[in-house]
Amino acid sequence: MYQWHQVKVLRARSVSIKKIARQLKLSKNTVRKYLRSPDPPTFHRREHAKLLDGYQEAIQAMVDKDFIGTRIFNELVAMGYQGSLATVHRYLKGIKQQEAIQEKVTTRVETPPGKQMQYDWKEWKITVGDTKVKSYIHEVVLSYSRKKYYTYSLEITTQDVIRALEEAILFFGGV
Repeated sequence: MYQWHQVKVLRARSVSIKKIARQLKLSKNTVRKYLRSPDPPTFHRREHAKLLDGYQEAIQAMVDKDFIGTRIFNELVAMGYQGSLATVHRYLKGIKQQEAIQEKVTTRVETPPGKQMQYDWKEWKITVGDTKVKSYIHEVVLSYSRKKYYTYSLEITTQDVIRALEEAILFFGGV
């Protein structure tokens, strides 16, 4: 995210792709990819199969009956589970954490398409060469679809906010 933003800021100052690549120690192709992308890069975690995936319903039924971890483990072993007791305890801890999170979740207010969007901006300090430069990332989110649009500016003036909103509306295909 930080490098993506640095690339955008440097390019806005008319710095060449080659100089940006050299300065940020990136390849020219990476710089081009960041310049083409309207959204910052995101990390995608790989999903792994777990030993307890096939026993989720049975475990949930036992948790609902207030069975303790060792009792659940013994029941699972009788069903053919070949993992360890520690794995079952970790899984149960995850279930309890999810339940605690669900208790804290707020009710989401649903709006129909085209009725509402949210705007916010964040200040970033970026090192360009030897100097610190203040820049701003503008974020616009459609409330219905949660689709996002990002842009940046070097100042936070009324014109910059209006420009960000106008670009977002055009990006979303609105009028």
